[in-house]
Amino acid sequence: MNKPKTKKIRVAILALDDVPVTTVTGPHDVFAQVGVQWQMVNHVQPDPRFEVEIITPDGLPVRAFNDVIITPHRAMSDSTPDLITIPGVLDIEQAVAKYGRVIEWLQEQHAQGILLAAICTGSMLLAETGLLNGKIATTHWGWVDLFRKRYPEVLLKPDELITDAGDLFCSGAFNSFLDLSIYLVEKLCGLETASHCAKVLIHDIGRSSQAPYTTFCQQHDHGDAMIIELQNILERNFSHPVDFNRLAKKHGMGRRTLERRFKKATGNTPLEYLQRVRVEQAKTLLESGHRSFDEISFHVGYEDSGFLRKLFAKHAGLLPSEYRARFSRKPLKNFKVEENSLESSHERNNDLNP
Repeated sequence: MNKPKTKKIRVAILALDDVPVTTVTGPHDVFAQVGVQWQMVNHVQPDPRFEVEIITPDGLPVRAFNDVIITPHRAMSDSTPDLITIPGVLDIEQAVAKYGRVIEWLQEQHAQGILLAAICTGSMLLAETGLLNGKIATTHWGWVDLFRKRYPEVLLKPDELITDAGDLFCSGAFNSFLDLSIYLVEKLCGLETASHCAKVLIHDIGRSSQAPYTTFCQQHDHGDAMIIELQNILERNFSHPVDFNRLAKKHGMGRRTLERRFKKATGNTPLEYLQRVRVEQAKTLLESGHRSFDEISFHVGYEDSGFLRKLFAKHAGLLPSEYRARFSRKPLKNFKVEENSLESSHERNNDLNP
């Protein structure tokens, strides 16, 4: 007897103008090969698990931001999916102005029990539906501040690579389409199938955090000139001890006023901000050289390397040794790369004292 064919799960990959093309073609490739490539490698009859199609608002081709033309299979109104993936968007205001009907359609599909999965900044388009209010979500680490300003009711988890709110899914940066797609394969087809998929794609299954890849974005666009001046002082003098009471007094305010005003502008207290700057400097030194962590700790302002190690693990999601192993690379053959010399720990401290 012939084995009955597995019922295919229908996936609609939404494509829009100006989106990163990999957030469309990437998930399509992942879902389309499930039940195919692993079987071919192991000389087994292929049994595709997904029926995948690309859709656009009107069924017409769209132009990705890198000028790749994407030709869809059909219009979104003609699609009957079980799962819809939402691509990254580079300009959310432009997307909202242009794709109001898409937002309504996503709301309608969700009301019918369709799963929605947003890749990268596509989570902002999903948030525009209001469906994420009161629920967890994530997005690309570089758009966290914008997301929080636009969607304060969403429980944003910026360090998470994938969030699962039951029937609403989000992932981090562009290439997290792979993590999210395989996560959904596991959810819909089981761990064994997802494991086969990951092996064929040579992908580390189960990655959960984007913290190691996150760069601390020093927010200077808040419009508070006094706080911008203080940020610049901390960024220039990160390796020196800081007396925040004296710094506040020098700028005509009390310590508590400084902390409230600084946090309102940047989202961090002055101490938190200084710590994040120091951790970023430690990352750079771990990536670019072979100095001991004790040396690095002293350079960025800590005599106690154990304290910096705890801070580093908190913000980078890895121990310093793990971070160095992942991101440090030896120079390529025939190329000489000279390390930047460390600045003297006695320089650039005039700003800190009145």
